[in-house]
Amino acid sequence: MWSSSWLLLTLPLLAPLAQGAHHVVKVGENEKLEFVPETLKAAVGDTVEYQFFSKNHSVVQSSFDKPCQPLEDGFFSGFVPTSSSKKASRTTFTINIKDTKPRWVYCSQGTHCQSGMVHGINVESKKMDEYKESAAKAKANTSPKSQRPAWGFRRMHVDVGKTGKNEFTPNDIREIPGTIIQFKFHQTNHSAVESSFDKPCVPIEGGFSSGFIPVKNESFDAVFNILVQHTRPIWFYDAKDTNCKSGMVGSINAPSKGNTLEAYAAKASKVEKSTIPDWAPIGGVAVIDGLINPVFDGPNLIIPVTLIDPALESTEADEATNNATSTATTAPTESSSSGHSNKYISGSKDNTNSSIHINTAAGGSKPGHYTYPAEISDDTIAFLQVLKLMDRILGETLYAWYNKIAKDGEWEGIYPDSLVAMIQSMSAQISVHYQTLDDTLSHFDHPSFDDTACKLKLPQGNEIDEYVIASLVLLKLEIGALADVSVLIAQKDSWFLPALVTEVGAKSRMSAVINMIQNKNAAAAPREVLLPVELAWSYAMTHFVESCPEKDGGKIANMPDKPFAPLEVVHKELSGDNSDDRALKVTLNYTLPADVEAGKGNGKEHWVAWVGPWGTYEYTKLDEKTKEAKVPENMFGYVWIAVVNDNTVGLSELEDVTVAGPQIVWTSNPQGEIDVGFEKEIV
Repeated sequence: MWSSSWLLLTLPLLAPLAQGAHHVVKVGENEKLEFVPETLKAAVGDTVEYQFFSKNHSVVQSSFDKPCQPLEDGFFSGFVPTSSSKKASRTTFTINIKDTKPRWVYCSQGTHCQSGMVHGINVESKKMDEYKESAAKAKANTSPKSQRPAWGFRRMHVDVGKTGKNEFTPNDIREIPGTIIQFKFHQTNHSAVESSFDKPCVPIEGGFSSGFIPVKNESFDAVFNILVQHTRPIWFYDAKDTNCKSGMVGSINAPSKGNTLEAYAAKASKVEKSTIPDWAPIGGVAVIDGLINPVFDGPNLIIPVTLIDPALESTEADEATNNATSTATTAPTESSSSGHSNKYISGSKDNTNSSIHINTAAGGSKPGHYTYPAEISDDTIAFLQVLKLMDRILGETLYAWYNKIAKDGEWEGIYPDSLVAMIQSMSAQISVHYQTLDDTLSHFDHPSFDDTACKLKLPQGNEIDEYVIASLVLLKLEIGALADVSVLIAQKDSWFLPALVTEVGAKSRMSAVINMIQNKNAAAAPREVLLPVELAWSYAMTHFVESCPEKDGGKIANMPDKPFAPLEVVHKELSGDNSDDRALKVTLNYTLPADVEAGKGNGKEHWVAWVGPWGTYEYTKLDEKTKEAKVPENMFGYVWIAVVNDNTVGLSELEDVTVAGPQIVWTSNPQGEIDVGFEKEIV
């Protein structure tokens, strides 16, 4: 059931972000040492693209006081050697305007800066004259120490199949690390796939692949971007039909002797059949008509039928289209159409029930064809219901956050567009996770807990940190539950394992993004923390669920009768005076309900269970008067804690002895403390 705002409103996730004006600056045209225009006015959200002409120029940001010297953390294009004085290089450099402060720019080649090759953005004409005069007197003209482009986008534009020719233009590319190679696809159906020199027309392990991208006409904008990360040669080809054999190959930084592009093409001419990876895009980012990471079916791009000329589709695409007409519950065969063993749910072969908009924003879709077994265990049903509830809470939170920072939102402009798009994508990815669970639970038609009947408690305040912290804690909570559920279903329902363990990776990346939003380290520990699913359920119900009516299926089987008592960390004693010092002791606050067993013996003995990465756990004694407990010495990063009445049980039995909790605690964080204070406002 799709009854909540997040579940109903995910279609607008694809709404484009506001785009400003695009300015073009010509660098060294007609062999003149000048930027044209020399100055320009740019507003927040605008982009400035630098186009390069003959000789060898660069674009470097400086300060006003030190012309011809690179500004620390300023932008730099790298050098762009170009042969023509009238036709711009295929390599461009683009910057985004984040504010309207003056920007001072120069070319760091030879004495070009001293010769007047300078430029200004949002500068006064009088100040520009002063800057140029100072540059003429500069003793040195220098480039940044690193020759890689910085704080901008250096792109090398490569045409694929332009004017109907089966060729890459150019195909012999020379570019520095940090450059984006942008393959622009033209009419007919082509691909860009990386290979080794020794095995042309065959994908190299770990290489890039655009997949097959059919284009009917030039109004259809389709590009595939890869990043040059080193100076070693990179070899690529088109996997369509016999194009590779016929010479549709290319290279990046190929040597001029020995293993040259010509030698690679000669090897390719002897290969009878080209191959392509089973999935796309790989190793790069596809952008189709402005939409990032569109949906592919195997190696074939899925685009609206009006944009596809059927005569241009590959045999593989025809087969995939035929497969997509089968129902989502087709009985499993010996091997799935995706090429994977039928012991697992298979890859996407029928995306008709998924929103193309959600899939595009997410960068992929739910499985379209499920190879379900005959039955599923009751335990697994309960575990998947818990995960589905947490996905709904997380999806609602991320979507509310996105709405506030997107165009026309309350906090529009607080984040750069790239970060807004990232949070948009995270919300869409959670939607895909939710749909996968919903499909599975619906298929088996067990008496089902209805998460959409639950009323949620989400961040409501006017502080953006509430959404940041809530999203981070929810991600850590579900990562822990996913790890535990993966272990628990391994014996009875292993067919669902790939869906769960690959989801952990996606959610771990999301938590790293949020860490960086907070200006913290992206990884708190080398491994994530496993949290018993019953404790994860208790935390979700206590902190994020207001009610789940029993008449609407408000109880998940096999979970505790009710959540454990809420647990709060009210104080941490640190090893020093800085917030990034290690925690030595915590002071807790909790109130046990009258019907909860107080503990062993005289009913006054409790411990704190510390659950760390990779299934590690430890107990420390809780002082019953002060509610203080020591932090174990071998715990680092974030951990989950719970108050228990028995310190002799294993992690799998922790649910049986927990009386309060769980709660997240950061025992150490090299980049500063993360405070989960949002609870005080939303609980």
